[in-house]
Order: sequence, then structure tokens, then C-alpha cells
Amino acid sequence: MEDANDDGVPSGGPLGEILRDPIGVMRRHGMAIVLVAAAGVLATAVAVMLVKPEYSARATVLIASQKLAEAFVRPTIEEDLLERVNALTAEALSRENLIKVIEKYDLYPDVREESGITEAVSAVRKRIEVEFDPGALGPIRGARAQIIGIRYTASTPELAADIANEVAGMFTAAGIRIRTQQTRITTEFMRRELLGAEEALREQTRKISEYQQAHRGELPSELESNLRRLERLQQQRNSLALQIADAETRLAIAAAEPGAGNPRAARLDQLREQLARELAVNTEAHPNVSSLRRQIELMEAQVSEAPGPASGLAASRSIVQGAGRREVSELREQLAETDRELADLDARVAKIPAREEELSALLQRATVLRENYLDFLRKVKEAELSESLELAQQGDRVSVLDAAYPPSEPERTRLLVAAGGLVASLGLGLLAGMLLELRDPVLVSAAALEAATGLRVLGSIPRIG
Repeated sequence: MEDANDDGVPSGGPLGEILRDPIGVMRRHGMAIVLVAAAGVLATAVAVMLVKPEYSARATVLIASQKLAEAFVRPTIEEDLLERVNALTAEALSRENLIKVIEKYDLYPDVREESGITEAVSAVRKRIEVEFDPGALGPIRGARAQIIGIRYTASTPELAADIANEVAGMFTAAGIRIRTQQTRITTEFMRRELLGAEEALREQTRKISEYQQAHRGELPSELESNLRRLERLQQQRNSLALQIADAETRLAIAAAEPGAGNPRAARLDQLREQLARELAVNTEAHPNVSSLRRQIELMEAQVSEAPGPASGLAASRSIVQGAGRREVSELREQLAETDRELADLDARVAKIPAREEELSALLQRATVLRENYLDFLRKVKEAELSESLELAQQGDRVSVLDAAYPPSEPERTRLLVAAGGLVASLGLGLLAGMLLELRDPVLVSAAALEAATGLRVLGSIPRIG
């Protein structure tokens, strides 16, 4: 709690003593206060003479995101309006654009000569203010929009308005450039991905074709035909085995009954009967039919050229036995060839399940790649359509809503500078008096006296007048 003086007013330390006796402070340090205030007034006068009025002009830019319904075309760029506004600001106020403005209006020639173009660009950028209007962010005819203000401060009203409009025009150009650049980058990326997907699909198709060529006869699609061929080969083998057994039986009979009539004629009849049975089951192209026809032709030639029974019995027996042995040999060769075909076909059929799994994996991979290719193809079409719409300015529209006009009055006047300087001068004078009082304080209360001497005040005379 603050100590109270003899008048009941809190002392508050040295500062309280000063506030308790402001007139005394003025009397003791009036000269210093007046000198400091006079110096401030003089500085204010110089500043008023040197200061130049500054004019501020403001142009308004509308950034509206207009897009067609996604039922017609899907957008390829994320619709974040605030991010796009920031990107527009960075693009419009780029070093290249500001250099063009500086050269066009010959701004800051002294700064460019002394410090270079970089300092001039920084000076111009500091005078450009981009003001966002949060209340304008909302739906405008089905689009989201943002209104921003472009303010520039210059020494003349015409220059301020010209540069504000110039910067607003740079926002418009930057909006078109950024949007088309983004869509073009998206389209080029999609095209590269499409080419990669197409190449992968082509390579996978080539692998499938090579696999099918390398394993022909072992593919799942050939299973049914292989089974039918197996059945035919098995029937052919059984038929050959029966023919071999029949031929060997005839040879044995001929060898055991040397005097029994003309064996060639009997054999010819048997072959004809066997041919009739084969034709009832098989076609003319069947190997059994072809073999029987050759045997019949040979036997018919032997029968027509054979001598009578009495003179040619021994010769006939020898011819029949030779023909029978040749027949058995041919049948056995055919049987061996049929067995080899059966073994090879059995091996192929046994490999079909494994080939089916391998081919299924290749086909599944091809299906995935084909779907990926079709998906990228659709995305490329959408990106190309979106790029066409952007080139036609169907995306973001950046337009100057209100152009800047030369202001009629400056933003910073000499009167305002003078008023501020006078107030500051008076304040500096008072501050100087308080500092001097704090350095050499005057005791004006009993509490201050007790605090300074450590002795108790027994009585005091109140201030008179």
C-alpha cells in the first residue's frame, strides 16, 4: 500500500512528489523544458518544410473461380481459393514484373544508381499493399470469389493511380498464366504416365504371346483337344495291338498247316473283312484303313500271280509267311510310334495345370495393366479438356473490378506532420523536466522527508495560498 502524505494524498515515491508539485517543477526547470520544446518545434518546422505529400490510390481486383459441372468435366487442379490468391500475389509482384514497372515509370533513379535495381525493387514492393476483403469471400453466381485491393503510395496522385492500375493488370496476367501453366503441367504428367502404362501393357502382352508360343500344346485352352487326341491314339493303339495279335496268329496257323488250300486267298478275304469293320468306325484317312488297303493290294497282286496249287505250294507258303512277317513288323512300328505319341501327349496334359497357373498370373497382370492404361487414358482426355477450358478462360477469372483514380488529397499532409511534431515537442519538454526533477528531487511532503532522513516528523505547516 502507498504511503499517504500529511494532506492524505498518496506520495508514490519521487514520481508522486513530482505530480504533487507540478508548478514547482515548472518553476525550477522551466528553462530546460522550454529549450527542449523549442528544439522539438524547430525540428518539426524543418520536417514540415522537407516532407513531401504522399498520395495513395487503390484498385480493386476480383478473383472468381468459375467451373463447369463435374458431370461435364472433372477438374485437374485442387480448388483452394486462398492458396491461389497467395500464388497470384507472389507471381504478380515478382522481381521481373516490378523491374518492368520501375523502368516504365522511372522510379527511384537515385536508389538504382547508388544501390542497384534490387534496392529499388524492394522499395517499390514496400509501397504496394495487397488488402484482402474477407467479407467478399463467398458464392457469386455459382463460383467462389475473393476481392482484393491493390494500393500504392506515391509522391503524385497520377503516379499512384497509374502504378496501382499497372499492378492490378499484372494480377490479371498472372492469373491466366498460372492457371494455364498448372493445367499444362498436369496434362504433360498424365501423358507421361499414359505412355508408361501403354509400354508396360505392350511388354506384358509380348510376354504372354511368347509364353503361349513356347508352351504350345500345354495350354489350358488345348486341354479338350488333347484329351480327344489321347482317346483316338488309345483306340489306334488298341487296334494295332489286335492287328498284331491277329497277324501273329495267322503266321502260326500257316506254319502249323502247310497243306491247307491257298492261304493267300484266305488271307485276302480276312483283310477285306477287317477293312469293312474299320470303315464302319473310321474314315479313309485313318492309319488302320490305309494300312489295310496296302495289304489288300499286295495280297491281290500275289494271288493273281501265284501258280497252281500243286506246283506252287511251297512258294506260296514262303510268300505268305514273308508277307505276314512284314505286316507284323509294320504294325509293331506303328504301335511304337503310337506309344511315343501317347507318352508325349500324356506329359503335355500333365503340365497343363501348372501352365494354367502361370498363364493366369500373366493374364491377371495384363488385366491390371490394361485397367491402369484405360484409367490414364481417361485422365489424359479429362486433362486435355480441362486445359482447353482454361485456355478459353473457363477456370479462374481475374479481372479489375474498380480501376484506381488519382486521389484528390494526399494521405500524409504537412498539417498532420506539424500537429504531430508540436505534440511530440511538448511531450519531450515535459519529459525533460521530469527527468531533471528525478535527478535532483525537492522534498515537498512529510513522508518524503521521513523517507529521506529516517527521522519522524513531529509537525508540519500546511501550504498557504
